Amino acid sequence: MVIDEDAAQIIRLIFHKYVCDGYGSQRLCRYLSEIGIRKPDGKNIPTTSINRIIKNPMYMGVIHNGEARSEPIPELQIIDPKTFQRAQELMKGRATKHSDVPLNMSGHSLLVGNVFCGHCKHPLTLTTNGHKYVNRFGEIKREMRFRYTCTYNSRHPGECGGQSGYGLTKLDGIMDRIIRYQLGKVKAASADKIIAEGHEKAIELARARCNIASKQIDEKQRELADYEAETIKVIRGQSKLSIDLLNDLVAKAKEEIVRLTAALTDVQEELEKCLAGAEAQKQEYAQLETWADIYARCTFEARKMIVSQFVKSVYVYKDYTLEVEFNVAFEDFQNLVAECGGLRQTEPDIYVTPVTKENRPA
Repeated sequence: MVIDEDAAQIIRLIFHKYVCDGYGSQRLCRYLSEIGIRKPDGKNIPTTSINRIIKNPMYMGVIHNGEARSEPIPELQIIDPKTFQRAQELMKGRATKHSDVPLNMSGHSLLVGNVFCGHCKHPLTLTTNGHKYVNRFGEIKREMRFRYTCTYNSRHPGECGGQSGYGLTKLDGIMDRIIRYQLGKVKAASADKIIAEGHEKAIELARARCNIASKQIDEKQRELADYEAETIKVIRGQSKLSIDLLNDLVAKAKEEIVRLTAALTDVQEELEKCLAGAEAQKQEYAQLETWADIYARCTFEARKMIVSQFVKSVYVYKDYTLEVEFNVAFEDFQNLVAECGGLRQTEPDIYVTPVTKENRPA
């Protein structure tokens, strides 16, 4: 093993800034980007990589594999043990103390696993912060605040054009109003009409193709029976046709029957799919109607379950502009809820929420 001196200089710079100048991983990420030190693909060195560098004992000449570690090897040492140990102490001291506050706050959010930054397309994660205060009774209280945070934005400064975070109360409130509005449309629409319009023509066409294929098979089977009867006449010397010609006609008729039978099987499967699709849509729409009936009066946990199934994805842009894609299979409902006539049916809805003094994001 040989030390890459160019890379070693960067490692020494990271440790020096971390230990001597008090730089944290985010500040180091920005600093390295500003002086032109980036990954081979041109992107910033993320904070996660910087943290791994600082915790890696290999840079003080120790080779490790799991729990097994070698003695320090001077030829491989880039950082002296004293500097490395000081870096570990600083990292431990900078770690956030959560005490008895639970780390998992997913139960407070309406959106789970389906909310993304509209600018960098990375997931938004739920984070918390809080402060202690003394109320009018002299009691010490802790106030918690929840946010949907773009971790890519915080780990890669300057690469995401969106906000670093969005207030949970505001974003959930917007989504709640959108869902209530869309489920209200479900209750007002005619399920039978929507499903019939979406499948009636396809079912009629598939049935017509089945009838045509069946008639063609019947005709070919009668034709084959005539050829076989004529073959018997040839054997008895009662026909003027040659046996070779008849054999050729019989073979072609059989091939055509095989082809038509395969085609009939295909159109029958298509018809079955259309009928099954119509039935599935009835069940899906029945589920939507159930959600529309219970959403406003169910518990928060049940409401979150409905949202996770009803909403496929939410992309959040600056100033709380939302791009919402509903997790509904048939296009007629997507067309029903489309806000803009110019949008294709497969495109998500776009919601623009103006930011005012009263609803300014937290």
